[in-house]
Amino acid sequence: MKSLMKIIRRYVVSAAVLVLTVAFFNIAMLYFIGWQSLQKYGESRLYAGEQLETVVGEFSAADQGTAENTVQYQLSEQGYAYLEECGFLWSMLLDEEGNVVWDWRLPAEIPRSYGLADVAKFSRWYLMDYPVRVWEMDGMLLVSGYGKDHAVKINLMYPLWQIQSFPRYLSIAVGMNVVLFLVLALWFAYRFYRSLRPVCAGIDALAEKTPVLLPEKGMTGELANRLNQTSRILERQDRKLRQRDDARTSWIAGVSHDIRTPLALIMGYSEALAENPKLGEEAHCQAEAVRQQSLLIRQLIEDLNLTSKLEYHAQPLRMTEYCPAVLLRETAAEYYNEGLDERYEITAEADPRTERIRQQGDILLLKRALRNVIGNSIRHNPKGCRITLRISEEMGCVIWQLLDSGPGIPERVVDILAGRQADNGKEIHVMGLRIVRQIVAAHGGHADFLKKEAGGYGVEFVLPVEG
Repeated sequence: MKSLMKIIRRYVVSAAVLVLTVAFFNIAMLYFIGWQSLQKYGESRLYAGEQLETVVGEFSAADQGTAENTVQYQLSEQGYAYLEECGFLWSMLLDEEGNVVWDWRLPAEIPRSYGLADVAKFSRWYLMDYPVRVWEMDGMLLVSGYGKDHAVKINLMYPLWQIQSFPRYLSIAVGMNVVLFLVLALWFAYRFYRSLRPVCAGIDALAEKTPVLLPEKGMTGELANRLNQTSRILERQDRKLRQRDDARTSWIAGVSHDIRTPLALIMGYSEALAENPKLGEEAHCQAEAVRQQSLLIRQLIEDLNLTSKLEYHAQPLRMTEYCPAVLLRETAAEYYNEGLDERYEITAEADPRTERIRQQGDILLLKRALRNVIGNSIRHNPKGCRITLRISEEMGCVIWQLLDSGPGIPERVVDILAGRQADNGKEIHVMGLRIVRQIVAAHGGHADFLKKEAGGYGVEFVLPVEG
């Protein structure tokens, strides 16, 4: 279930990244829109109040000298330029009585005189549907209007306590949004976890080769259906494999049992004929050849039984304590005691450090592995060779090396044992070496092949040193 918790963590983190990405995108979009507005309309429209103050400074007054002592107001060219730059369509100047004493492009529909109520209305809202800006100038009002579709005026008023409480409300709102996001993310993640939990259990069951039957509903219903189908397929395949293996094991056991009696008779009669002094030399050679081939058939049958048992872990290991160096020398000595042909020489070399090592293993099987390799060298070098057995300790492992002075193991055999080439069983027989690898593997080690300088391969056993 650790993998599911990892999925939930990634789900929550992904959701957080998604939310932050969307928030950042929105902020960037607002910034872009503002920048575009600034590029399109210019800064002057954003700061029109400051521009109106500048326009007020460009006014000048001239006395007309009449009885009413009328004052004529004039705006400089720079002032008109400022009005144009701010985007105003028209402008007027009202005196203290509300009369227009100066105007610029004033539409005909705009009145020329205003009362206090009128001034209060258009200062807050619109003047004849025109949004306007108002600026005070020496007790008078400068009123400048935009186009009717230029802007919308919104006049808002909030109590002071609300404005003062805004930071606190904002922090509460942000906190509640974060909590809401976490709650929703964890809720959806938990639902996702509940949906995936049976699927994960089904996958674990498949790995352990146990039947799977998941409920096919929810968001993982289709996946559960596939797992159920896979479980049924694997169950059928496993059943067929067991039937095939049982048939194979029964066939090997039956053949071994049926052939044992006639093979014993053949070996007995051939040995008797080989030792009969009344037969000629040629008959003695033929009888000896029959005896040798019978021994080879018996060895092949034993190898077939042993590899079958090792493959299905049906061969019990009789574990006893042994010294690897002593076992190597004993195996070499047995060949000399059995009458080794003078054309062959077997030498055993042991690193002094290996003399103190004690291991647990099946001595008969380990000897069988050594004899298979040595016998392989003898059979494939009929003119004789020197066989070298070495044992050493390296990095907590006992290294057994078996080399001969002949051509060694062909590369094709090594490829077959390594699975790089198919074994057709017609030209090359690798059962002996396959048994060697199975025996070493049963003792927790592995058998490798060493490339010799003269070509061909030798064999190396690597067995871990027990603490």
